[in-house]
Amino acid sequence: MPEIGIVATAAYVPPVAWDVRSFAAEQAPDARQASGDRLLRACFEENLRSHGIDLEELAAVRSGTDATRLSASTGICAVAREQCLEPSEMLAKVARRVLQAEEADQLAPVSTFLVCQSCLEGNLTVSGACRVQAELGQGRTPFAVGQLQGASFLLALSLAADLLHLQEDGPGRIAIAAAERWSWPYPRVVGQTTVLGDGAGAVVVEKGSSRGWMLRSVTVRTPEQPRDIYRHIVRGEPWEVDVEELCGLITGMLREAGHAPGDIAYLVPHGAARDLDRYVRERCGLEHAWSGTSHARTQGYLCSAEVPVRLHQLLERAAPRDGDCLVVWGIGFGGALACALLQFAAGGVPR
Repeated sequence: MPEIGIVATAAYVPPVAWDVRSFAAEQAPDARQASGDRLLRACFEENLRSHGIDLEELAAVRSGTDATRLSASTGICAVAREQCLEPSEMLAKVARRVLQAEEADQLAPVSTFLVCQSCLEGNLTVSGACRVQAELGQGRTPFAVGQLQGASFLLALSLAADLLHLQEDGPGRIAIAAAERWSWPYPRVVGQTTVLGDGAGAVVVEKGSSRGWMLRSVTVRTPEQPRDIYRHIVRGEPWEVDVEELCGLITGMLREAGHAPGDIAYLVPHGAARDLDRYVRERCGLEHAWSGTSHARTQGYLCSAEVPVRLHQLLERAAPRDGDCLVVWGIGFGGALACALLQFAAGGVPR
């Protein structure tokens, strides 16, 4: 069976940093709010009503935010803030970047796009995927994967691998892109556990590649009954991460793939909660894996874009050798867990 591997990565994180004290005091925008933002607000308010929550309750939670305490509990002192681009524009920007061949004006062909977002409703995420396809002018019907937050991208990676194995014609490549931009009235604080930042990331997954990060395993586990996310993002109830189950998923994946924790050269950081990276590293025996520099403290948690952005940031500074292994994992606010094992191959990529 042909290898499936990640052969290109890209990321876009806004350079503007918004300190915790500033967004804790954020007020509602005036009537000149962009039409896209008004639509997002209407969708969010409808979701609030369906959960028996009104905007007054949300406003009360906002006004009670203690910036100093929030920074101490999350380990985040600032978040990246996108001021101009809409989420679909961020998707198109990072997708174009990952497909742009070096020193060439044309884009690498792909068979389809997979798009991940949590800051939009399902139907809007689908329209964002269609916009990416239309703007870049290639690919079959795109797919949208959402509402698993930090686990969404790994679900998309699993789906991309399955699609490529089944594909018999056309380019043997799929682009996966994820973007988040949190606009009023979407809260950035999740259960006093993490703070959401804006950003976008993308990868190209290719069938038949002999150079890049080959996919050895990907596992996604979703709960039978997802937790009510609105308890955390609106009512501020603590968001508890099942660290034992997450670590069991990772160690089980390594065992089934025939690798020991000591075989792992790289561990992609995931900024969903303070000290969570350290707990996972210690519990899984991955102390010797290199993670580079974590940017979550000054960029915030990027939700669906967390995995591709942190993967790109790590690989920009990595110097992998043939056979090196990498572990990446993600979690969702509703209880979804996911992890993947990649292995570097140094051969040439056939074109």
